[in-house]
Order: sequence, then C-alpha cells, then structure tokens
Amino acid sequence: MSSNILSRRRFLQVALGTSAAVALAACGPKETPAPTTAPQQGGEEAATVPAAEKEAQPAPAEAKDINFLCRADIKPAYAADKAVEAWNAEFPSKITMDEPAAGVDLATKVQASQAAGDLIWDGFSLIEMPNSVAEWVLRGIISPLEDYIEASTIPTAKTTIDSIIPSIKQSVSFEGKQYGIPGNVGSVALAWMWDALRAAGYEEQPKTWDEVYDCAKKIKEAKPDLIPFGSANTPLCDLYTLIWGATKNPIDADGLIDIRSEASIKALTWLRKMAEEELMPTTSTTTFQDWLKGGVGLISSYDVAGTMNQQTFGIEAADTGISFFVDEQDTYAGTPFWINSSVLFNKAENPQGMVDFYLWWFGPENKTTGKQIAEVAAKPCYTYTYDEFIKGRPEYEWEQKGIDLVAKSVWFPANRYYSIVYNAVQPMVQKAMDVDQEFTPEADMEEAYQTAQEEISKMK
Repeated sequence: MSSNILSRRRFLQVALGTSAAVALAACGPKETPAPTTAPQQGGEEAATVPAAEKEAQPAPAEAKDINFLCRADIKPAYAADKAVEAWNAEFPSKITMDEPAAGVDLATKVQASQAAGDLIWDGFSLIEMPNSVAEWVLRGIISPLEDYIEASTIPTAKTTIDSIIPSIKQSVSFEGKQYGIPGNVGSVALAWMWDALRAAGYEEQPKTWDEVYDCAKKIKEAKPDLIPFGSANTPLCDLYTLIWGATKNPIDADGLIDIRSEASIKALTWLRKMAEEELMPTTSTTTFQDWLKGGVGLISSYDVAGTMNQQTFGIEAADTGISFFVDEQDTYAGTPFWINSSVLFNKAENPQGMVDFYLWWFGPENKTTGKQIAEVAAKPCYTYTYDEFIKGRPEYEWEQKGIDLVAKSVWFPANRYYSIVYNAVQPMVQKAMDVDQEFTPEADMEEAYQTAQEEISKMK
C-alpha cells in the first residue's frame, strides 16, 4: 500500500502541481477557447477554424512503426513504459515513445506539422475531453476513431469500447463521432479531514447544502483554527458543482452552462451566506494549498483531494466522497467531470497501428495498466477495471462511488465556448463571495451571460 501511495502522490504532484489553478488543467479556462455540445444538449457550433481537408484513413494491416507522443505524467499513471515494452515484445509493429517539449503549444505545433507534411507522431496521450475536443477537431488536428476500431485486429477491441461507461463515451465524442480512447476520469467531490468532521458530529460526509452548512458551522465552533469549508476553484468547484447538484438540466438551449437558471441563483445565494458567516474564504486562490496543509475541514475539490491528504497525514486522517446536492430527493445532474483521453492525429503515418495500441493498452487483458490506473491515476473508464481492481477494496471505495455518480452525470457540452463562459462568470462568483460588495445574483449572471455572448459573437 505504501508504494501505491507514493506512486499516486508523485503522479498527482506532476499532474496537479502545487496550486489549484494548475490542478484545474483538465477543466479550467484555456487560452484557446475549449469545446462543449453534448449530444443531448442544444446549441449550434460556430466552426470558425476549418477542419483539415483530408482525414486519416484506415491503413492496411502491416508492420509499420508507431510513433507515440505521451505526456510525462501519464507514463507512470498509466504504466505507459511497461505497455510499450510489452507491445514491442508481442507485436511486429514497434512503438517509439516521445514526450512533448515543455512550454510548447502542442496543438499549434502539430497543426503546423500537418500543414507542412512532416508530422512525425501518430497519436498523443492525452487531452482533456469534452473541454478540448471541439477545438482539436475543428482545427483538423485529430481524427475520428470508428473506422479504425471496426478494422482492428485486437481481439478484445469491441469489449474495450463496449465497456466504456456511457456518459464517458459521450464525453469523448463530437458531432456523433468518437475522438478519444479514455484513460481515467476526474470529477468534483467533497473531501474532508476526519477529525474536523467528527468534531462536528458527522460520521459520514454531508449530503446536502443544508448539511454542509450545518457541518461547517459546527467545525467553526469546534475547530476555530481551521477553515470550515472551502472550494478548490471558482467557478468549477463551487458554482458549477452546486448547479449540477440542484437541477437535472445544467445546460441551456444555446449549449452553455446555464448560469442564469434558478439553480445558479440559489447556488450563488448559498455561497454568499457561507461567506457572510465566515464559513468559507472569500477567495479560492489559496484554498487548495491550505487543504494540502491540513488547514481546511471540508472542501469541494478535485476528487483526488482526499487521497492527497491521506498521503500526508495518514490513510485514516482524510477521505473523499461524492458531490453534495440541494436536497436528498435526487442527485440531479450529478457532478462536473472530465475525461483524460488518448487521440489519433490527423494525417498520421500509421493510424491503424496507433488505435490498435490504444485498444490493447486499455483493454481487459492488459492487467498491468488497469491496476496502475486504479491505484495511481484513479477512476478508470472501463467497467471491467472496476470489477477486477476496485470492487471489494475499501481503500478504493471512493472511486467506485465516484464513478457511479459520473455514470449518472451530465457532461459538459462539447463546443468551443466553455472557456468563454468560465472567464465571464468567474469574476461574478468572486464578487458574490466578497461581502464588501453589493450582491445581485440575477443582474450579475445576466451581465456575465451578455459578456459571454459578445465574445461568442466574435467567433462567428
């Protein structure tokens, strides 16, 4: 268990960095606006960047080399080195694995190589979906996978695809086509320090907004040196999470997160009350760092938060649960989540080989990768991984509960507007939390919505 803790700790340090802003890399605002239109949700997509004229086509089966680009943190998280070694020993097509250069805009680099005809890589692990899929598709950087999946000679290919949890399968798709082979899923959940929770009289996580409020009040009384409740990031881990927990329809008719909804107004009002009563900080800038130091009793955060504090303070000191909801009647839209996915580059030299490797890498026969994702990366995307490596193991019970909620959750819409709305709403959430400023949630959200619409109109 200790080696698993160290491995997970190292992966999370690399993947999340030392700040909440870095930890949001999988879901936060990007410099380039990111995707969002789930098949169940409305909204037209403005394809301002033309797709490539020629998508990669299935190649005939032959022993071509495969050139694979893999992020440094994903190698230990997904046992990528061992997978490549095992593949090269078993299959005639040999894989060469590279890492992306630090500080390079990979999407722009790959797009330029595709235009120049000198692309050296076949695929990449990984990008975050659905937040990035539309941008990469509309720029012609990645190709759909169905033809290669259908043509694959990997015996378990169909089982692999059929075993993807349905909400995750939708999240790695765009305009009806699958563009990602998922590895693991991140989501927002409550985490807590047990001494703080028990001092408040709770032996299990608070399940509702009222219970979180009550728990925070009691933590403040019993543990005055602690921050009673915190959010790792605004608006993802507070406003968006509360919206998901208060309505079944968090996406509006335009394919945007519905920041003007009744659920949003209720959520902002609840956050304001928490700030006014000094039950949570007025800013989330340092809250995640405070959590890692043991200074926060209860936090709405990336779902790995509990395991990170277990590694610092001991496995019995902290825990992770699931999100929390407006009442006990329902889980509503569930929790915001995002998928870490491997992709196929358009104009790849060996597209079939690359997809075959992905299908084998995450397939049911590759026990090494399945076990590694369960123990290090957390929350795999395939039902057989849960059956073999997570069910019946108390230390991973949080992953099972988390994925059960993700399976019922609404995914972010896969259009290019996520970052635009995010950037428009973020200062308004900060304003709501600032007790020295006048707070008018309906007007503030209308202003944020209009700001977003102005930015979206510039893309059309």
